[in-house]
Parts: sequence; structure tokens; C-alpha cells
Amino acid sequence: MEFLRLLAEIRNPALDRIMLAISYLGTPYVMLGIFILFYLIIDKEEAYGIGFSFCFSCLFCQAAKVVARVPRPWNLDTSFEPVPEAVPSATGYSFPSVHTQSAASILGSVFYYNKKRVVRIVTAVLIALIGFSRMYLGCHTPVDVLAGLLAGILISAISWYFWNKVRKERRPPDMLAFFLLAFGILLIFLASALLFNATIDYANAADSFKMAGVSIGLAVAMFVEPRALRFSVEGTILKKILRFAIGLGGLLLVSAAIKAIPTSTSIPLLVIRYALMLLYITLCTPWICLKTGLMETKQAALRTPKI
Repeated sequence: MEFLRLLAEIRNPALDRIMLAISYLGTPYVMLGIFILFYLIIDKEEAYGIGFSFCFSCLFCQAAKVVARVPRPWNLDTSFEPVPEAVPSATGYSFPSVHTQSAASILGSVFYYNKKRVVRIVTAVLIALIGFSRMYLGCHTPVDVLAGLLAGILISAISWYFWNKVRKERRPPDMLAFFLLAFGILLIFLASALLFNATIDYANAADSFKMAGVSIGLAVAMFVEPRALRFSVEGTILKKILRFAIGLGGLLLVSAAIKAIPTSTSIPLLVIRYALMLLYITLCTPWICLKTGLMETKQAALRTPKI
């Protein structure tokens, strides 16, 4: 807490706005945007690797949150005041920092994938800045940020190892999809058990259900897409721009439409909501692009039957 108090002494309105903007880069919305960029435009296979590492590290961190149940800094010390604008986005428990973990897993994957020095420098700096911004804003302690950083890097490294092994064998990622699905379901059971015995409340359990839904959606896509769609990201710049617009714009519309459905405290509806968002990106968007000529079907490179 002493380090957070030192950072609080250098706060000013201009720096607050800068740190809020940097912190926003670590939100799931920005991370999903990066995934969409890779999935529809740059390299679909690398996108699966990025999404797989992101989801596994998020599942681990959400499980750690509900098990450790570390309060936010302003709850640990009621005399400490965070930057007010940062509080609404600080959902769930404090340990570990999911913003930092998300940045470390997604941007760390970009660092791994791209060999250009400038890209690696930018991604490394962004990861460090996002972690620092969470402490500056008063949302996390150094321990939270360090734990999120290590989880994002280490779990992503393990995930990439298995993903690359599957790719070299030129087989569909069915087993990886199964484990992702299984861990997502396990997180639902864990958070539900803690919720029903009143160890945690719904507000602190909700992020676990959301992340489980995202992971289940990606797991389904990893099984279905190589068999049913098999799209190629090749195409003109205009086609790629239109794909991205359909993916991101449609996601916002789908998200808004689904949010209009009152979930209250329904766990199944919350899980389904976030799974549908991922399925729109991974299956619906390519299907629309294939039907409209914005994409073409790629000859199957994996040894798998079509369904």
C-alpha cells in the first residue's frame, strides 16, 4: 500500500487521463479487437494460438481471484482513495490483475509471433505501462500486478508450446479445444459452489462466468471451423477492412442486443451471452464473409473430415 500512496502523490488530472487511457488498452474489448484483427485479416492459425493462450490464462486468474478473494486496495485500507473514474472497471477481486494478465497474454503472443524489433519493443512497453497504470489508478497492488504478469507470460508460453505442437502435426486442435471447454466448465462449477454457499457474492463471481462463456465459445469454434468453414484470410485490402468492420461492428451490435435481455443473476444466461459473442466472431462473421465473397474457402491442410 505504501507504493500506491507514493503514486497517489504524483497524480494530476492530465496524468490521470493518460493512465486511464493506457489502462483501457488492457480491457477485454481491446484484446478482442486484436484477436479479430488476427483472426479475420492477418493469420487465422496465429489467432487461435493467441485466443487459446488468452483464455487459459484468464481462466486461471479468475479461479485465483475467487479462491484468494483479496479485496481491492480501497477496501484493504479505507483511507486510500483510487482515481474515481477507474473504479467502475475494477470488477471482482483484486488478486491477480486481469488487465495485466490480459495484456501479457495477448500482447505477449504478438511479441512471440512478430520478430520485428519495433513491434516487440512496443508490445513490451505497453505490457509494462498497463501494469503500472493499474497501480497508479489505485486498482491493484504491486503483488496483484506481478502475479497477473507472471500468469499471463508463463501460461501463454505453455499454451503456445502445445499449440505449436498441434500445428506441426497438422491435426485439428480437438484435444486443446476439449481442455479449454473442460476448464471453462470447471470454473463455472467452482464459482457457482462458492456463490451458493455464500463465500462470494454474484458481483464477484460474474467475471468468472463471463470468462467461462468466452472460453467455451472459442473451444466450440476450434472444433467446428476447421471442419465446416476452413476460410482463408487472403484477399484485397478493401475486403480485409470490410471483414474487420463486419466482425467488430457486428460484435458490438450482438453485444448490445444480448445485453438487452435481462440476465439478472442467471448463471446459464450470462455464460451463453459471452459464448455467443465469441461464436459470432469465430463462426458467424466468416460465414457471412464467405457468402458475400469477402473470403474464400481454403483447401483443408488439417487431416480432418468435413462435417
